[in-house]
Amino acid sequence: MEVSRFACLLVVAGVSAAATQRHTAKILLEGGIPMPEAPQIVIGKTVWRLPACSILSVFGDGTVQYEVDLAARPEDPLTTDVCPINIRLEGYRTVDVTLRQDAVIVLKRNGIGQGSSISMTALNAPAPARKAYENGVAAILKQKWDQAQGELERAVALYPEYAPAWSDLGEALAEQSKPRQAHAAWERALKADPKYLRPYQQLAKLDLDEGRNEDALRIADRGMALNPVEFPGIYYYAAVANYNLKHLEAAEKLARNAIRLDFPREIPLAESLLGSVLAAKGDRAEAIEHLRKYLELSPKATDAGDVEQLARKLERVVPGSE
Repeated sequence: MEVSRFACLLVVAGVSAAATQRHTAKILLEGGIPMPEAPQIVIGKTVWRLPACSILSVFGDGTVQYEVDLAARPEDPLTTDVCPINIRLEGYRTVDVTLRQDAVIVLKRNGIGQGSSISMTALNAPAPARKAYENGVAAILKQKWDQAQGELERAVALYPEYAPAWSDLGEALAEQSKPRQAHAAWERALKADPKYLRPYQQLAKLDLDEGRNEDALRIADRGMALNPVEFPGIYYYAAVANYNLKHLEAAEKLARNAIRLDFPREIPLAESLLGSVLAAKGDRAEAIEHLRKYLELSPKATDAGDVEQLARKLERVVPGSE
């Protein structure tokens, strides 16, 4: 029986060796802007340690043409369009993704709260507004905030329904210590596209920074109603607001959701927050675990000393925890 199975495998591999399968997918940047340059793409390996696919071309609109040689994957001859890759582009999150026929991969900018879905308003933006937006994003990546503000203001003047441009304009304003103007820009982003998730995070963070916990919770709740599984920051900010309001059960649940969804581990503060919530609830052993995890992820954080002090305090009263 085993000989027969192996023979069949060789036959399939032999047939597929004569043929390759070509496919297309697309890589976009958040906000729907084109890539300023081709990203670095590293191709994954099959279980046979062979290249899983080959990239034939990356076009200016983000379309990727790739080829799969079925002889390289005799263990899985029916999967003709799978191409595992690692994508790297300066200013954007490095990601491990799998290309499939007609898949759309959205690269998100670095930093907490930067996640974004593609807004339909971006797809409908006229060319002059898109160009101004692209210039604004380029300035943001270089941290040239006043230049970014000017370009993004031009984008929304040309196209007032441009939700991603309003969102980034708010960021540029916030970085220049203009919180009221930033708040107004983010509200305009939500008015233009209520399903666009990024402004919910931006508004919740601003409300928390300014001590408005109830407001932060309200805007985060609106964002969570859209099931933002790719946006752990929304859950984190909601957890912080609930913790500040002494709603410990809700804070614990939301902090756990933030950690569970934060695959790149870009929000280590969620670990510290959960540790604090559990300590307040009297669950010292698990609190220590999450506080230590935070220190592992962010050993040089400005609050690392305070977190270390809390962890040691809890360890003194939990047998065997040191």
